[in-house]
Amino acid sequence: MKHKKIISIVALLGGCAGYWYLLPEPSPSLAKVVVPKQQTPIVNHQSSAVKPMQSKQATVKETVPETVNERFSMLAKAYAQELSLPAYSVPLGVEDVHLLNPNRYVPQPVMLEGGASASIVMPKYRFSFPEPVTVTLEVNGLSVSEVSTAIISETDASQVLVEGEMLGQNGRWTVQLDATEEWDGPMSVNVTFSAKGKKQTLTTGIEYSYPTATITGVGEVRAEGHDMIIPLKLDVEKAGYYRLRANLYDANQQPVALLTQSEKLSEGAVQMELKAYKGVLPKQDGEFTLGSFVLERRPAVPGELTRYGRSNEASYELGVFAIDQLSDEPWQPEEQEMQRLEFLQKMANE
Repeated sequence: MKHKKIISIVALLGGCAGYWYLLPEPSPSLAKVVVPKQQTPIVNHQSSAVKPMQSKQATVKETVPETVNERFSMLAKAYAQELSLPAYSVPLGVEDVHLLNPNRYVPQPVMLEGGASASIVMPKYRFSFPEPVTVTLEVNGLSVSEVSTAIISETDASQVLVEGEMLGQNGRWTVQLDATEEWDGPMSVNVTFSAKGKKQTLTTGIEYSYPTATITGVGEVRAEGHDMIIPLKLDVEKAGYYRLRANLYDANQQPVALLTQSEKLSEGAVQMELKAYKGVLPKQDGEFTLGSFVLERRPAVPGELTRYGRSNEASYELGVFAIDQLSDEPWQPEEQEMQRLEFLQKMANE
């Protein structure tokens, strides 16, 4: 029986690994401060990115801890709670900062000599052509001069895409750099300045791409069973398997739900439909807004990069929607989801 339980655990872990594979790509790569060797040592710095953990070799032991049943019980309860609502329509609150602003760039100060600090500030992490890239340097406790910026392709470190002198005063310097259609993929943003006779460079990363698809508008919102259906119009430049995520807001711009849909799209004018489940909507009728779009073209083969689309507008007004149009029929998980839950519950009771 112990061996049977161990095999089941390994199978569960394998399923979790497959689930993690389908998750979005991790945030941007590391940022750092680079100082010439002859002047001062290099100081590493992490940006808002989360560095992926290195994989560890799993070891299957002959004995199973006595608490394994409790762990499966916790997993079963958490999964049952997750299945109480559809994954395509998840409740959203003001505390869900990352979901409310999925393209946010979080600057982190780099400590310099004498207690001074400096940081690169960007309006966001991911850009789409023809958006310009605005770079800002903020310095505290140190007088600096000769501030400049360069954007370099990470796939070819010798390729400087654009350079610019940064202007400013009182510890804040800014420059706006225009892009070209050739900008594509991950890039390094290097900010160089002089302080106390030394040149120092701060480095961070961004992504820039030509959009593979564009959201051009919304269609007429309608009711279908227990779901509010929101059609979105898209112009697809490159066919493929797409995932669309957007946030639904009420009349007071308070977050209501995170809506998600995945679909294979062909080139040209197409439509994707987002669904908002009645269980996450307000009880009363009201006006709604859709925004905070993330449109991804998923990799078709291993090694291919995720590509991104854009929206012509930051948000779209959906107008007034009558909640009483929706049925009270409860949402039912799919058969495979129920089988996973039954498996967890069985393991918890053994």
